[in-house]
Amino acid sequence: MAVLFALFAAPACAPYSITDYAARHEMTVRQLEGDGFEHLVVERPAASSSGSLHIYIEGDGIPWAGNLPSADPTPRDMLAIRLMDADHGTVAYVGRPCYFGMDASSGRCHPSLWTSQRYGAEVVRSMAAVIAQLRSPSYADVVLIGHSGGGVLAVLLESEVEGVKGVITVGANLDVDTWTRHHGYDSLDGSINPMTRPRNGDIPHLQYIGVDDDIVPPATAVAYASLHPGVELIEKPGFGHVCCWERAWPEILRDAADHFASAVSKETKRYR
Repeated sequence: MAVLFALFAAPACAPYSITDYAARHEMTVRQLEGDGFEHLVVERPAASSSGSLHIYIEGDGIPWAGNLPSADPTPRDMLAIRLMDADHGTVAYVGRPCYFGMDASSGRCHPSLWTSQRYGAEVVRSMAAVIAQLRSPSYADVVLIGHSGGGVLAVLLESEVEGVKGVITVGANLDVDTWTRHHGYDSLDGSINPMTRPRNGDIPHLQYIGVDDDIVPPATAVAYASLHPGVELIEKPGFGHVCCWERAWPEILRDAADHFASAVSKETKRYR
């Protein structure tokens, strides 16, 4: 019984670090109901809603504590929100089900949602419902941006969300099976492996990988781009899993905007 309590009783202080960060950086925090789960959402609206809405998705956080599922999977080092802070467009950070203390006492959270089923249909469906609320009716299109496991979810969401203009992944383990075998992890039964899914090549995807990344080594992820249409692989020498994406982020966003605009232009010409 004590073990069960530890698994489900997320620390009450879990949401406050991100709340403090948001307050310091002139962002707002709210909760939105997805499909069966509450999600923490951090936003910094731009002056106008004419551009794309950039959706940021964080990595896996802390799914395990030793050999047991973590009582609270909330990440302690949140790269995605720091990247969001460097983005001067209209942005929103969407937390996963049961992260940041959401639904911790509701009985709906079970450890598989942040362990074996962390990229499962239940998670994707609920996050898609939140993104649909954020997009409608103000924004014509959405750019999905994910770091690490958040990149896996961004790729899985691209076919579940209307109006996706493009996808940016950073250090994402897009071949889940190869990644788990490389590290000797248990297979993520109940998760969807993007490697095995067809994708719409009309949606451009910039897949960034750090050459020095030892969490998602390039050898475990580069095959994704070669087997899926519309994906451009960009390997960054000297970059790791966390270093040095913040420094490069403004340039990456400029390159992405040009790339996505070019893709839209080509698509328009094709249908003339």
